[in-house]
Amino acid sequence: MQAQVHVGHGDEVKPTRRSRAAAVCAAALLLSACASSFHGSFLVGERYYKASADTYPVLILSVDGRDTTQRRVLVDPGLREVRVQAPPVPGAPQETATLRLEVKPCVTYYIVAVRENRLSAAFTPKVDFAEPLAGCTPEPERK
Repeated sequence: MQAQVHVGHGDEVKPTRRSRAAAVCAAALLLSACASSFHGSFLVGERYYKASADTYPVLILSVDGRDTTQRRVLVDPGLREVRVQAPPVPGAPQETATLRLEVKPCVTYYIVAVRENRLSAAFTPKVDFAEPLAGCTPEPERK
């Protein structure tokens, strides 16, 4: 049998000093996490400029040989090798291409496929736009 506990309307649970101290510590920890600097960048396989007729969104397959299924891929700054796939063209085999990209800290890179025409399966990946990340502070350079 389980014991049942009834709490009436007049019963009040009062926080103890220990629980208040724990709450203050948790709040301080959360605030310090917000204040810490974020140094990463993102790779996105979408067009930034929608009006460009010769560009297409891409699927980011891997970064530096590590497969990914994410639409926004978080990467560290530095030279990166990004393998992408463009949308299929009817009657042509699916093609992939590799983009070597020097990733700077605190930037979102919009990567697209550039084709000569709509019927060509061959494409060249390029950065459509590099957008600074709001709230991101680059790590100071080490000397």
